[in-house]
Amino acid sequence: MSIVDIKSIHSLLFVMHIMFGGMALVLFWLPVATRKGGLDHIKFGRYYARIMYCVAASGALMALLVLAAPLTIKAADIKADTDLVAASLYYRLFWLFLLYLSLMTFVLIRHGVLVVQNKTVQQNMRSPMHLVSLGLLLLGGLALVYIGIQNNFILHIIFGVLGSILGWQMLRFCLAQQVSATQWLIEHFAAFIGSGISAYTAFISFGGQRLFDDLGYWQLVFWVAPGVIGGTASWLLARKYRRNIDGRITHA
Repeated sequence: MSIVDIKSIHSLLFVMHIMFGGMALVLFWLPVATRKGGLDHIKFGRYYARIMYCVAASGALMALLVLAAPLTIKAADIKADTDLVAASLYYRLFWLFLLYLSLMTFVLIRHGVLVVQNKTVQQNMRSPMHLVSLGLLLLGGLALVYIGIQNNFILHIIFGVLGSILGWQMLRFCLAQQVSATQWLIEHFAAFIGSGISAYTAFISFGGQRLFDDLGYWQLVFWVAPGVIGGTASWLLARKYRRNIDGRITHA
């Protein structure tokens, strides 16, 4: 494949990724705003899931191209005095992080969909593909933490830890013998909110890389903020639905 072909494919994928990503950032809020379990909630949730699969796929393909030929695709950023070895390593490590975000997005969406389809039927959550993807999220997160520590990349460490925890929690849910009446619902909300965190983090990572570059470590606030907000929302929803369902059981 020629240099022009690689760059053209990457540019096309980038346009598609931005287009799908913009749609996902808007669609994310429609299931949130509609009545849970209602037709609109289900319909918009399906649209959001399909778009997010496209976001994850385009992001992963872009990352793989950069990992394969970083200096070719990033040639416009290379100066006469650029250390090509250091630049190549930097691009690969940054896009490895984005590849992991794509994996996290795919796994979270797939898990959220499977949970709704199967609810408390645990054996249906144990397909080889799903368990392998969860294992990759767990082990990939640990690898990302190691890379972050070795290269002093805080972002890799933060999301490596987050991804490992998510992978472990989802594996525990899938491998559990039985789950409570509330757990599958909470698992669904947590997975879809987590996918939204990935989408907003990736958006800020792309758009904010240069915008926030002069802020130094303060730029991490903008990258971590989606996770903090999303995690808080997930916790509040879990508490709300546990209380509602537990209350109905108590008064039954």
